Amino acid sequence: MRRFRATILTLMCAAGVLGQTPAPQAIRLSVAAVDASGNPVSDLKPGDFQITDQSRPQRIASFRPGGADAFDAAPLAAQESSNRTAGARLHTAVILFDLLNEGQTERLDAWHKLGHSVAQLQSGESVYLYLLTLEGSLAPIHPLDSKAGDDKTWTQGVDKVLDKAMKAASHARPAGMDDTEAVVKKTYVALETLAVQLAMRPGRRDIIWITSGIPNVWNPKTPCNGDWVDCALYVPHIAVTLQRTNVAVNPLSYTSNPSPDATRDLETFAGLTGGWTYFAEDIRAVLDHVAADAASSYTIAFDSPSDNWDSKFHKLRVTSGRKTVKLHVKNRYYAYAETKPEALQQAALGTAYQSPMDDPGIGLRATSAPATGGKSLSVQFRIDPGDLLLREENGALSGAVLYLIADIGTSGPIGNPTISRYEIHVPGDQRDRIFKEGVPIVLDHPINESIQRIRVIVLDQGSNATGSLTLPVAPGH
Repeated sequence: MRRFRATILTLMCAAGVLGQTPAPQAIRLSVAAVDASGNPVSDLKPGDFQITDQSRPQRIASFRPGGADAFDAAPLAAQESSNRTAGARLHTAVILFDLLNEGQTERLDAWHKLGHSVAQLQSGESVYLYLLTLEGSLAPIHPLDSKAGDDKTWTQGVDKVLDKAMKAASHARPAGMDDTEAVVKKTYVALETLAVQLAMRPGRRDIIWITSGIPNVWNPKTPCNGDWVDCALYVPHIAVTLQRTNVAVNPLSYTSNPSPDATRDLETFAGLTGGWTYFAEDIRAVLDHVAADAASSYTIAFDSPSDNWDSKFHKLRVTSGRKTVKLHVKNRYYAYAETKPEALQQAALGTAYQSPMDDPGIGLRATSAPATGGKSLSVQFRIDPGDLLLREENGALSGAVLYLIADIGTSGPIGNPTISRYEIHVPGDQRDRIFKEGVPIVLDHPINESIQRIRVIVLDQGSNATGSLTLPVAPGH
């Protein structure tokens, strides 16, 4: 992997990517808007939102309304391939049943309620389930990387599977796990691991964290006058990971009578990620709520100035000029300055390249046909602009993507991939068409008889999100 990243870096240099002026670091927000009756408000415009960061007003650089994705909803053209299932924008939810931070009584109660409720889900599509064991490891019940694919029927009989896993996990707490810092590390690593895996899923991503409380440990070396988010160890790291992966964490407590301190901590963690807090809610209702929230949320980004990245937590405030509209959005973020953005891009491209499956994080559609002479392949692919962080100025949109083309033979990759940069400029009068048809890129790619497939990988330089699509090469071309 390290050698391949060095190859990626060489290719990026050759393509002149690293010589480009980097875009400002952007803060992405998912904002749910409802009226006084709790119904989604779908007609808000950028001017209806006001954002402050540490009480300083911010200008909205990118804005996308919620609702169905026009690109995903459009039917495929003849001979066209896609890395997405046709239809509305997807939402992925992972249920993490946290045995490590549950009391024994709450653990048993949650076990039976969870198994019964999950088994009654109408569909298990885009829903996954893990345990966080008493050893602090993730035990998959229905994992994100399931070889069976996104099986909609996995929930049938899951109560028996969960019972078996719970009985295997029901024992005394292991030695060493009575240490608070060890519990904090294991818990946060589990959440970050799931968030990184979720980053390769399209649309909104949520973790439903079933727990009795938020473990944290104070930093003894640094004086601090803030709350536990400001003063605790390891919280900045998990905050940055959740921000990069665009994952919201939604704590769910089955505790019948949580203490005020536990309630406050659960709500504080949810506010840090843009999630919701639930108490004694049926998991089916929770999943319905976060899915509805995802379907109607606005995606907003603002460019934070260079002097803003001070490695501290910043408080956010997002309001609407419409007095009857209520907004739900994360209320702070950790201002960590990315000193080596090219390293993040290398890692993202390398992960997508080495994955055995296509990455649907950025929607792609493509066709290919032999070019004149038969020694190259004419490739036409389209990128879903709704998955890119495009900055807006006077109605026009702009951004940039890297695209990597890799050759694949019988035994795996052949040679080194090629990498290029594509500047996106969309005039205001073409905006609706581009959001429906996608950003088009056309190229001729050299080919020989040993190449059986090619993989197109796209990286958005505004957000470091990726998408990939593998295309077959017809025999004889």
